[in-house]
Amino acid sequence: ADFGLSTQLTPEQSRTCSVVKTTWWMAPEVVMRQPYGPKVDIWSFGIVGIEMTEQEHPYWSESSGTDKLMIAIKRTPWLRQPNRFSPCLRHFLSRCLQRDEARRWSAKELLQ
Repeated sequence: ADFGLSTQLTPEQSRTCSVVKTTWWMAPEVVMRQPYGPKVDIWSFGIVGIEMTEQEHPYWSESSGTDKLMIAIKRTPWLRQPNRFSPCLRHFLSRCLQRDEARRWSAKELLQ
């Protein structure tokens, strides 16, 4: 689930600044090298959700790693044809892909 690139957080250190993710799945706070916590995995999960529904990564057509990083910073990825999918799925993905980490749902909230 972590693409083989993970870091261990503890109760004493619940946030980190290290970058150990694959570019396409990075949350905005990771790209901008801000402290981050477990919700970065929710962002990555949302990207995987788009990949699963559309059978293609949302940044696939971009030309370079730099472009992908800039898009991750400035534009929230979204379904190309959202009306093909249920309102429930669209809402779920929108909660995963909140640019503001504080507004992004936790795993517990997503499971409810």
